[in-house]
Amino acid sequence: MSATALLQAQGLTKRYGGVIAIDGVSFDLQAGEVLGVIGPNGAGKSTLVGLLGGALAADAGSVRFDGRDLTPLPAAERARAGIGRTYQIPRPFLDLTVRENLLAARYSLHPWARRADAHAACDRILERTGLADAAALPARALPLLRRKRLEVARALALEPQLLLLDEVGAGLVDAEVSELIELIRSLRAEVRGLLIVEHVLRVVRECCDRLLVVNFGRPLAQGRTAEVLASEDVAAVYLGTAHGAAVPPPAASPAGGITALVDLVDPAITDRGMSPLLELRDLHAGYGQARVLNGIDLAVRAGQVVAVLGTNGAGKTTLAAAIAGTLRASRGSIHIDGSDVTAWPAHRIAALGLASCMEGRRIFAPLSVEENLKLAARGAGRGEMQTRLEQVYVLFPDLRERRANAGTSMSGGQQQMLAIGRALMSRPRLIVFDEISLGLAPVTMDRLYAALAALKAAGLTMIIVEQDVERALALADEVHVMEHGRFALSGSAQAVRDDPRLRQLYIGSAE
Repeated sequence: MSATALLQAQGLTKRYGGVIAIDGVSFDLQAGEVLGVIGPNGAGKSTLVGLLGGALAADAGSVRFDGRDLTPLPAAERARAGIGRTYQIPRPFLDLTVRENLLAARYSLHPWARRADAHAACDRILERTGLADAAALPARALPLLRRKRLEVARALALEPQLLLLDEVGAGLVDAEVSELIELIRSLRAEVRGLLIVEHVLRVVRECCDRLLVVNFGRPLAQGRTAEVLASEDVAAVYLGTAHGAAVPPPAASPAGGITALVDLVDPAITDRGMSPLLELRDLHAGYGQARVLNGIDLAVRAGQVVAVLGTNGAGKTTLAAAIAGTLRASRGSIHIDGSDVTAWPAHRIAALGLASCMEGRRIFAPLSVEENLKLAARGAGRGEMQTRLEQVYVLFPDLRERRANAGTSMSGGQQQMLAIGRALMSRPRLIVFDEISLGLAPVTMDRLYAALAALKAAGLTMIIVEQDVERALALADEVHVMEHGRFALSGSAQAVRDDPRLRQLYIGSAE
């Protein structure tokens, strides 16, 4: 580690129970440098920023800034020492004006400053960040890009020497990303160093001198930006080929075989007919001012497995939420069996046989494993309930062994098995699996995808929303790769695997 570095992280480690989110990460950031931190979804990037900024306390390791050990200091003290940060989702004081938002930050640093001096300093920052014309507007009136500018402006009001930018490109369209890149480049003259955590690789490519790649909480690669992005090892992490083997075949599924799982699938819907079971037409959706889905057309037929791929931030989870009805579409339509269900609430869509295994698992903490499972089949009779439980236990023997344990007491992989099993308990016609491999070790992913292979063979209709490319390609009949809320590449699994645009969409800017 360099003794002259502006920022030094040495052996940073963060655990959440038995899960190691950051595992011995070390790096230097030199004065005048812009360092990018990249990695697949769930790699630990935001946790690392939290450790550097002081929002999270490290279980091991140290953070030194300008030669000073900041490891024991909380976030407020690190901010006073010169480390400023932004957050992925801007959270300004909505009812204060843009200038007042900056003044709140400014007075926290200089509580006895003269009013005229504080206003002058804030107005200089607003001019600097392109917000001078909005100084008197309430923050809630700003569109997303300007709120992100305000997030940067508030950080600058604390006079940082080092600025940590966390996912500032999230939710922006191409033209807005160009403006953001221009702003980031101009900040080099404002601070002594920049660290950018980002999934929009165009921002990384055009702004960063060096990159640190993290995967499963560990440093995978460090070096000059162009060299790192050209690395086959880095590409393998993003494309999901780093683990080597593809999905095990159905024969590798748990004891009991495929026939034991057939009753989890309604036999009336396994025939692949011409009419779609689910159809999306020109679907648009987002969150407030963030436009995420920009015209999705998709048809899923009974018995089909469709994979939706793409990097973090491409719009995959938003698509899953829109299909489930937990997020209302802003334009376009959703059809099940030809009926328009666009405006239906989630529980009515679920009643038609659509189940969701959402990102984050959503296990009910007060309930046991078996109680979590039974909750999804509460309308079934006692005999039917026991039949379904037995089928889930055949698929996931770990759950049988822990049936009386609290659902959240298990490992991350076992909780994901529980989430999948709970979705199956409703005997669905279609399941949307959203990022079920997120944060799991490769051997655990293999077990989960072996189970999905068995369910496919039993005739279950599935939409697999994934970042891990190779596992999804090995299972899917049809594949769509998302970029900026649209399908940028579609086709059979083999056609998509062989298309050079796949790597461009994950590692470079696809033209």
